[in-house]
Amino acid sequence: MPGEPNNTEAKKPNPHEVVNGLLAKLGIPTTPPAGCADSTAGGVSETRECASARSPVSAVSAFGLRSTDVAGDVAGSQLPTPAESEAQVGGGSFEVNCLPCGGCCGNRRGRRLPGRVYDFVAWVAGVRGVAMCQVVNEYPELFCKRLGRRGHGLGRVKELERLLSREVEYKSSYVLGRLAECRSDAVCWRYLRLGVEGWFRVVHLLANREPGDVDAYFSGLVRGLGFSGVVEFARYLRLVGQGLVDFNYVNRGRGYRDVLSVRCRICGRVIDVAGPLPGVLFNLVRHFRVEHGLAGPVDVEAKAAELGSRVAEYDDARARVLKGIGDVLLLLRLVVHRLEQFGHVERFGRQYRCRICSADVGGVVDVVAHFANHHLNVLRSMRFSTSPSEECEPGEIGADETADPGTLTYRLACALRRQFGVRGPWLSEAERLLNELRSGLACSELALANAGFNPPGKYLEALRNAGICF
Repeated sequence: MPGEPNNTEAKKPNPHEVVNGLLAKLGIPTTPPAGCADSTAGGVSETRECASARSPVSAVSAFGLRSTDVAGDVAGSQLPTPAESEAQVGGGSFEVNCLPCGGCCGNRRGRRLPGRVYDFVAWVAGVRGVAMCQVVNEYPELFCKRLGRRGHGLGRVKELERLLSREVEYKSSYVLGRLAECRSDAVCWRYLRLGVEGWFRVVHLLANREPGDVDAYFSGLVRGLGFSGVVEFARYLRLVGQGLVDFNYVNRGRGYRDVLSVRCRICGRVIDVAGPLPGVLFNLVRHFRVEHGLAGPVDVEAKAAELGSRVAEYDDARARVLKGIGDVLLLLRLVVHRLEQFGHVERFGRQYRCRICSADVGGVVDVVAHFANHHLNVLRSMRFSTSPSEECEPGEIGADETADPGTLTYRLACALRRQFGVRGPWLSEAERLLNELRSGLACSELALANAGFNPPGKYLEALRNAGICF
């Protein structure tokens, strides 16, 4: 009974009082016109009738309705019947006519709202005596969002897809990428902490369970991997990412890149880093501790320094080999150029034909190999001394009197002097040009222009006259 002490019905708030309080906070008058004092007690149809009586505009203009069913078929500009309204309260949508207001939500002629939201806007518009589109335009942050899409559950699906991608599948890619770039342990361990927390919460969300204590889980993960604290753990992974692994990136749209695996610089093993973050961290730590005996950050740092010295030696040796290859290629070009001058070969584009045996032999390297295997006597009889027409005075090219005219640099400097027709420091310019050619500069005007040799046409012609380019 209502008078009994255990009765909780008297404690329930009056829904009309709650709504009136909300409207009062929004500045909407809640006093109904005469004859409508009890209109809120009736159904939706009574509310609309009262709103229509209060509104200074017509019912159709006030509610601005184009009645539709769930499938979205337009039935005309008319108010829904009470039966239609009752059917639409639980689902479906109606469209607000925005023509009386000159457009809604970015000059749209109509704004479709779910049935429950539409009924609320219609009621507020009736109480205030304004068109529905005016209510929509006054609160765009409430009524101009994609309410219909969320109502059908697609918004939640998209949100879950983003969570699965960012917090589960590619979370390890993001965390390892940040560790490879950060320089402070205080920043690195927070990246780890936030990454584990994001993964932890999403996993529990998907399982429809409360996350629990994230800090306790993170501390247990650090201890389980054998580290005394989070700073030591973060420093270990940072040194591994910056000195002992190479990231294998996959290009995505809009310039984004994901890390799907890393390659160990010590043994070359490829470690998969896509998937749950704790499992990836466990695999990385286990590989370097078990396979390579790197127990702590000090061991990782020493190993990274050792690998760095090896890489430096390798790069130096590689540079020497490439320079040697460049010198050999220049020598082969000179040999073929001299063979062409003597009439032993003829050139067709970048290919050559032997005029002794009429064989198509290919490029520069193929020509030298052909004459070494089939016409060695011709190579032995060739002389590579500079002809008088190729000589020039040292002062004309910016060289001193002790310069050797038999060098390739001197020969190219003389070719540059003849091509440009002016005296200048052509010896130093020839040395710079030869260094670029040894480094892989192509014999083309575009490549010469990009390297800073202008005008490129004259430089290319000088290289051809010197027998270096064809």
